[in-house]
Amino acid sequence: MTDKDFSTRGGVAYVDRQVGTWGSGFKSHRRATWPFARLRVGAKEIVISSMFGEFRVTRTNLVSISRFGRVPVLASGVKFVAHGHHEAVIFWAIGVRKVLDELHRHGWSVGDT
Repeated sequence: MTDKDFSTRGGVAYVDRQVGTWGSGFKSHRRATWPFARLRVGAKEIVISSMFGEFRVTRTNLVSISRFGRVPVLASGVKFVAHGHHEAVIFWAIGVRKVLDELHRHGWSVGDT
């Protein structure tokens, strides 16, 4: 990571890779609320760190990045799926627009599911 990388605090939930929306079988046995998770976005990798360790996404192990949940008053999330991880990670952000803008600025494509 470099000085030009983006970093922010938020929450995290480890979920089944197939979960597509909040109500469709959403279950997480490992989660942490704000501010107990950190997202770092760089041009070569994304790192989500929490009390559960680090979830690393690189250009070579990326499966998908997508919007998740849209609870306008509370928070929205970004779901990360990567090869080599049996779970997906949702990073919950109060300022999800800034997170999405920074992902795009660093060259990461984000789907809208």
